[in-house]
Amino acid sequence: MKPTIWQRWRPGSAKPYLSWKISAVKQCFPTCLTVWIKPLANGGSIMTKVLPPEITDELVEPFWLTGCLIPQHAYQVSSLSEGIFLGVENLSGNHEVLLELADHPGAWPTSNITAVSLLVKRHGRYLLGSHSQISILDTFQSLTHLPISMVDSEAAVMAVEQWLQPCPYEPLKSFVYQVLGQPSIGCPFFTYPASANYHHCCSGGLAQHSLEVAQTVHGMTTCFPEHERWLAAVAGLLHDIGKVRSFLPDGRRTSTGFLVSHELLGFELLVPALRSLEASWADGANALRNIFDWVIRPKQQRPLMPVAMSIQQADMMSASADNRRRTFSGKPDWTSFAKFDGSGPASSYWLPSPP
Repeated sequence: MKPTIWQRWRPGSAKPYLSWKISAVKQCFPTCLTVWIKPLANGGSIMTKVLPPEITDELVEPFWLTGCLIPQHAYQVSSLSEGIFLGVENLSGNHEVLLELADHPGAWPTSNITAVSLLVKRHGRYLLGSHSQISILDTFQSLTHLPISMVDSEAAVMAVEQWLQPCPYEPLKSFVYQVLGQPSIGCPFFTYPASANYHHCCSGGLAQHSLEVAQTVHGMTTCFPEHERWLAAVAGLLHDIGKVRSFLPDGRRTSTGFLVSHELLGFELLVPALRSLEASWADGANALRNIFDWVIRPKQQRPLMPVAMSIQQADMMSASADNRRRTFSGKPDWTSFAKFDGSGPASSYWLPSPP
């Protein structure tokens, strides 16, 4: 007996005689429809069950899949069949989860990206889930749930993860995860440039610059207690977080960015996480408030927490180091003096040779 050949079809491919069967579904999910089609001997095709018959692997133990549900990826397979696919994406890629038709997430968010955790079982090439085993996340223990297609690179996210791991203060780590774990904040943070045409003006430049500031702050404050070093370093990591609201992906300002400083917008984004931190470490939350207050509005007198001064120094060092790299990039090896041609303060740099 000749085996049945199953084909996967998406709207826009050359199957016009099927359009009437899926028109209602296509109106609801115009770009993300997947249908399994069984070719007939007479040259026609019919839509049929979701699971192709070649799947024979036994179900394995269920596990939790954490990632981001992108609403446009939640779609019904067909108006006649038995299930729906959800696209759940994280740093490792996109994962299709098959749910019962009754589990259609009609009441779920239809805009933005939603972080979710699903209890699933693997069945051959598919993951099987249930609506009753899906939870929307508002607290996070890592950043690996961020969708890979919406960050500059996996390496950029993991660099922040690896830097944060040695932090001995769990409330402070949770604070960072609560801020950057929100897809609406974390995705642009790991994608946007730090500026339009000044320092770190490339895709992912904001995260690169922010991590450099955090690393420099922690490295240059060895004369302070360890918990103050980490508080200042975390403040350095998030000192430009407001740029995810004041910038567009190409570094141009949003209308809000023209009206409000990115420092103030950043503090606004931190408020929910600061409230959570206050419940477990009140002095830690107040220390961050004090540091950000001084960074936003530097005063003539020294800050109550002198460690705060390291953030401004680290910020300037990271920006200047990147500008110098760009200044000498592409120049002959013998060049030791060069003028920076980008925006910002006029600067010339010297590159001394090693011994």
